[in-house]
Amino acid sequence: MRERYCRVCGGWHALDKWPHNCMPAQNSAQSDLPAPHFVSDSIDIQSMHDGRHYTSKAKLRSAYRAAGVVEIGNEKPQPIEKPKADRKAIRNELRRVHAEYNA
Repeated sequence: MRERYCRVCGGWHALDKWPHNCMPAQNSAQSDLPAPHFVSDSIDIQSMHDGRHYTSKAKLRSAYRAAGVVEIGNEKPQPIEKPKADRKAIRNELRRVHAEYNA
């Protein structure tokens, strides 16, 4: 006969005859549904594309698809400008350093 230590009463019980008063308490916050967590479709957001307010994620995404917009995040895209290198200044600095250390 296999027994296991009971954390509730501190005694040993047979696994096939576990007393009901030593059963662990059920968590009241846990649902009895097989899949209690789900992603809701409801949202309250203003579209960055057309400025309209939407209460459904599906309707917002369908409006984006109809307009050909790709949803990537929640910030407005900023243009990325790469600074142009001042090649003339770089060349002059290299010449100056070369002349200073090789003279």
